[in-house]
Amino acid sequence: MKKLLGIVVLGLLLSGNAYADDTYSEENRKKSEIKLNCKINQVMKFANQDGLQASKYDTSDLPKMINDPKLPGFIIETNLNSRPVWINRVAVKADENWREELSIIRFEQANEKDFVVVRKYNINYMIKGTKGEDYSFSIDTSIHLHKSDFKGKNTPFNILEADIEDIDLNLERVKRYFNPTSTSYGGCNKIDPKNFDFEETVVQNEIRIAEYEDKKKKELLNKKKEELKKANISEGKFELNCKDGVLYKAGRNPEPFNSTVYHLVDINNYSYTNLNIKSEDIHHLISMELDNLGNVFLEYRFDKDTAQIIVYSRDVGELAVATSLSFSKFLYQDTKKKLDDVNKNISNFKLQKNIFGDDHYTVSNLGSQKQEFEKFEIVRSLINIIKNVNMTNVTSAIYKCNKI
Repeated sequence: MKKLLGIVVLGLLLSGNAYADDTYSEENRKKSEIKLNCKINQVMKFANQDGLQASKYDTSDLPKMINDPKLPGFIIETNLNSRPVWINRVAVKADENWREELSIIRFEQANEKDFVVVRKYNINYMIKGTKGEDYSFSIDTSIHLHKSDFKGKNTPFNILEADIEDIDLNLERVKRYFNPTSTSYGGCNKIDPKNFDFEETVVQNEIRIAEYEDKKKKELLNKKKEELKKANISEGKFELNCKDGVLYKAGRNPEPFNSTVYHLVDINNYSYTNLNIKSEDIHHLISMELDNLGNVFLEYRFDKDTAQIIVYSRDVGELAVATSLSFSKFLYQDTKKKLDDVNKNISNFKLQKNIFGDDHYTVSNLGSQKQEFEKFEIVRSLINIIKNVNMTNVTSAIYKCNKI
């Protein structure tokens, strides 16, 4: 919850100035006739944004209303029927700005490096705020978006160097798919021009305090993480972090992608938990030494729609994945029979089901490492057959990882 609150406002306060022409100049800002002091009074979260991707969200307790969050205010400056708007002196371009409402949609820095969010501001001049303020407002916040999704010669994340046209183009692209994961509600009070400097100073002090408290929380969290890491290592548990992925598919150039692998691996029993998601499910690995790869962890997955093998080189610190999502019914039946033949020799073996109720094969802690490697080879053989028939039906990926 605290992390969610931290990104509602703090991210918008430090963004660079995207618009640097005369219309959005500091001189014109000072001439703004509408000056408002706004404060968030409630946050309705629809997804837990502790994670970075939608797949990581814990939606079991949604929605959740947070009342009176301790967040700094922000200053809005603009004129009626005018595109230029300033949020805490940062120039932005209004989507709508007329007598009844002010609407702004823009990119802002998220609480994680290389990620951004889209926020939609709406100030309603016809309705009072949630605590009786002169006007009401709401802020819709998107899921975290990786900067690489908006690559171009100019991007809205190098704000000072960006083209207005490029920013607008990217925003138009995002608007079509905008789906908020949280909405903040509050109110704005008109600022008496005589008191503007005082009220702006109050908001700036609130921001400094919030930034300081956020920094202290991060330091405490990092300290706890280090203590937990040391405790895990003493028990033979190591964090596996894989990133900087590169995707390979026949007929296409290699493509970087921002997906990550984050596991807690127990080398005592060759198992791991997936730290990307809030789950205590335990997954199992094959641990062995191969002539051409050295010490490796292996994993396989197979059902009627998917064949996948995963190889993590402990010596090199790389993780490779090969996946096929297309193969014939004959190949499925043939591979299934071979796997079932191995499983018949494993005591107390019970076949797993996927979320759709279909048979699902993956590494088991019931079989020996030799038996599990035999099944890994069966799935690997299937992927090679598929690749030989049609290379485009197999996708590969390689990640850079730490060594365990």
